[in-house]
Amino acid sequence: MYLRACPAPVSWTEIVRDTDLYIDDGSSSKKTFERDKKDLRECGISIHTENIGGNDEAAGGTRYAIRDADVFLNLDLSDSESLAIEMAASMVQFDAAWEIDALAKLGAGTLPTAPPLRAQLSAPDELVALHDAVDRNCLISFVYGGQPREVEPVLVFWRQGGWYLHGHEDGTTKNFKVERLQSSVTVGTAGSAPNHQMPDPAEAMAKDPLLHGPESGLVAQVLIDSLLARQVERDRGGVIERRADGSVVIEVEVRSPGAFRSWLFGMGDHAVVLNPPEMVDDVVTWLKALASAR
Repeated sequence: MYLRACPAPVSWTEIVRDTDLYIDDGSSSKKTFERDKKDLRECGISIHTENIGGNDEAAGGTRYAIRDADVFLNLDLSDSESLAIEMAASMVQFDAAWEIDALAKLGAGTLPTAPPLRAQLSAPDELVALHDAVDRNCLISFVYGGQPREVEPVLVFWRQGGWYLHGHEDGTTKNFKVERLQSSVTVGTAGSAPNHQMPDPAEAMAKDPLLHGPESGLVAQVLIDSLLARQVERDRGGVIERRADGSVVIEVEVRSPGAFRSWLFGMGDHAVVLNPPEMVDDVVTWLKALASAR
């Protein structure tokens, strides 16, 4: 970014002076500089060099530059073509954020929010421990949602672009998204967990967190905009109204207000709760509290 921002090629001495990337002009910093240049070139970014002439102390050295023409590809994409590429890149998640680099080279921005469907093409490290715990009926512990959890694992399955653990915590059936685990998984001894009946993966996901709570709950009406309407309809159903702009209003049974807020806020400004009034007030109160805490 520094080399791209410079209007003219700069020397090693100027790089040390103008940035905090290198401590000094010594051999250790120069080795780091050489490694950084190699990394950039392996990413496909050309670093242009020119010899320094003249009779001053910099003579015989090298100046460096990175040109925008070597970073951005001029494909002359239309707005719709750029949007299609951004959405396609955002729907696939690799270990490295290569899609962001690729979009930058195309001169494209990034979507305000990622599309709901993602293909995670790498396996989380925790999967080995989780599968082992399921196979040997081991009690497991980890940190999730900021809280230590002790879970009797039943099933590890793939759904909607991510890995999930299905198990029992304090006698309640729950699903945990593996990528949201906040610690490594500690596996207990073989047989330390009961041998629960293993459900079908589709049935495991059907254990709706919005329904964890009292037997009776509320029925919320939620407006979903056109960007997420098809996805939410496919996942939850309950459409009671279709609007001309492609948005839909769905009914959602809610027994856990916390789970409902988590689901609603996860869609950002693409979802608005309309009814009942007490649920609208609850959501507004939470959002005001979040805004005032900033």
